[in-house]
Amino acid sequence: MQKVLIVGGGTGGTMLANTLDKRRFDVTVLSASAQHMFQPGLLYVAFQGASGRLLRDERSLLRRHVKWVQDRAARIDLARHIVYTESGTQLEYDAIVLATGIVTDPSQVPGLSEINAQFGDYHSTVTQSQKLWRALNSFSGGTIALGQSSPVCKCPPSPVEGILLAEEFVRKKGLRNKTRLVLFTPYPRAYPAEPMNSVIEPILKERGIEIFPIFDLDRIDQATRKMFSIEGDQIQYDLPIVIPPFTGADIVYEPASVVDESRLVITDRASLRVKGVERAFALGDGTNLPTSKAGVGAHLEAKVIARALNGEPATFDGRTHCPVDLAGGLGTFVIGSYTARVVPYPPSRIKHWMKKMMAHIYWLSLRGTLEPFFEWYFAWTAPEKLAQRLARHTAGKQFPAVK
Repeated sequence: MQKVLIVGGGTGGTMLANTLDKRRFDVTVLSASAQHMFQPGLLYVAFQGASGRLLRDERSLLRRHVKWVQDRAARIDLARHIVYTESGTQLEYDAIVLATGIVTDPSQVPGLSEINAQFGDYHSTVTQSQKLWRALNSFSGGTIALGQSSPVCKCPPSPVEGILLAEEFVRKKGLRNKTRLVLFTPYPRAYPAEPMNSVIEPILKERGIEIFPIFDLDRIDQATRKMFSIEGDQIQYDLPIVIPPFTGADIVYEPASVVDESRLVITDRASLRVKGVERAFALGDGTNLPTSKAGVGAHLEAKVIARALNGEPATFDGRTHCPVDLAGGLGTFVIGSYTARVVPYPPSRIKHWMKKMMAHIYWLSLRGTLEPFFEWYFAWTAPEKLAQRLARHTAGKQFPAVK
């Protein structure tokens, strides 16, 4: 029986562990945290004060045959097939899957640690998201400046979602005519991927949100309440909502060459194998794959690795399928792959409902209960097929406006 060690108990690691056949694999999940968080829910804690159950016990999400070890991976010797944990335990394996994720690191931008400590953020913890919700409720007018501080961002649509939900909040609170809303981004457009930007940017402009493109955040001056970019631009703020930079897990690898300067695992984009290492795979946010860092990606990557471990042909096509909350009861999806351009998917109310429903079906999906449905759904929404259907049915149609 093959010993498979999965380092990380996030979306991809949990799904993979539950997928592998217990008759063929002796599966162990190693994770520093006993709790599993539904990370997309942080958006609604921060901007709507949601109090849903975002945390669950990781052990309860794993099938009974899966071994569970709560400890932090300190050093991974990929040549000797040994993981050394923080407590001093040594775990040996035949095959390893690195599902180590990424963490926020505000210290990379001068002044950002203090800003996040004061106002919170919606990409790290429930506590930080609750802090941001309190800051938003204390806001009485001025400039809300929201954006990402580095090109790497967990859930690429989240900056757009955040500013649109902030706009919806101040509008409902009667503060819209007292509020300037600014979205800043290091990219040359509001949403990085074209042609999806052609859907999203008109909505931002329709709602009076200013867009500051090519704004690479350099530092924040709390005394003057200004953000400065590397390019020399500046934004005056009253409420700063800044998505911190991200970095890979603080793990020592042997060889050290398997991670890049951001500590992301260097992963073959098709096979998901750790480059230069036998019997080692990586998935999820902690890789350097040129695709969205989102739960759906980890879901699809887990399926590819499960097939590879079974000795079956397995290739990841870079598929993305990110739900986007556009506020006002509207939603859409960012759908594409390595070879297919992102589809300009028109907003609708049903897509907004689907985004909200993910909070409920997520926990079932981790166990694999809904996999037949997902296989059908992902096939039906394949980018090439979806683009063809849209070309036939949306020609000349206008996207719905906010009422």
